[in-house]
Amino acid sequence: MSDWEAAVKGAAGRADDGESISRLLRAWRARVDARTVPELRYVHPRPGRRLSQQHVARMTGVSEGWYRALEAGRRHDFSEGFLLRVAAALRLSEDETLTLFLAVTGRRPPRPAETCGDLPQGVRALLEQQVTYPAYLSDGAWNIVAANTLMGEWFPWVLRPRPNLMRWALLHPEAREQMLDWEDSCARVYLAMLRVAANSNPTDAALRVLVSEILEADADCRRIWAEEFDVVEHRDGHVFRLRLPYHDHAEVRVTSHVLLPIQRMDLRFVFITPVDGPADAAG
Repeated sequence: MSDWEAAVKGAAGRADDGESISRLLRAWRARVDARTVPELRYVHPRPGRRLSQQHVARMTGVSEGWYRALEAGRRHDFSEGFLLRVAAALRLSEDETLTLFLAVTGRRPPRPAETCGDLPQGVRALLEQQVTYPAYLSDGAWNIVAANTLMGEWFPWVLRPRPNLMRWALLHPEAREQMLDWEDSCARVYLAMLRVAANSNPTDAALRVLVSEILEADADCRRIWAEEFDVVEHRDGHVFRLRLPYHDHAEVRVTSHVLLPIQRMDLRFVFITPVDGPADAAG
């Protein structure tokens, strides 16, 4: 029986261990052949087949006791950087790294900065093949990452350089003309969303800049921000009234549907559909 099989069998025999991260970490560590780890090549004495807790601690730049506390499940204040180093040392897959982060921190691991060109093909195809209603993808700071053809026809501002939903809706004069009942139906909702985002991601520089820019640029937004304490996470299901050139300035009632693509959960996938039936979607 191999060391890997023995570790799995031994861990499975502890009924009180369940599917804990401790059990998984031990199994993942036993799976790695220490002789294949470049960082341990010049360690004396030369390591054998078994990758020890001491080895992992050395590879991740912490004390053996610090790593042992992680594997024992005794602490939950480990940094993202340390957990990413553990994932690399144990050669964890994307799903295994996700499991480690969720078990230890309750959060998903950080994603590297990605661009529009990095959109998964399935997500891009779903967006481009949506020809009935406007749809777009935005990031955590409401920058428009991609939009379908109909979104560009309804809202030509998404075709401008570096389009941002919040900047257009809260600062651009045409938004106050096209979004009816602008203050109550638009500004208050969007500012409440910004308040949630700013408190959820206090270290996000893009969000800080966005909030500061909006409050500095517009007196109405400053007043609403100071007066209101509402918080809104998203506008899924929110109904609002539009008067767009695309519809010859006739009033249209629409609702937004906010989805999270499983392959890019850092993005919002938003559809805009008419409340009163498909007839309103026609130009």
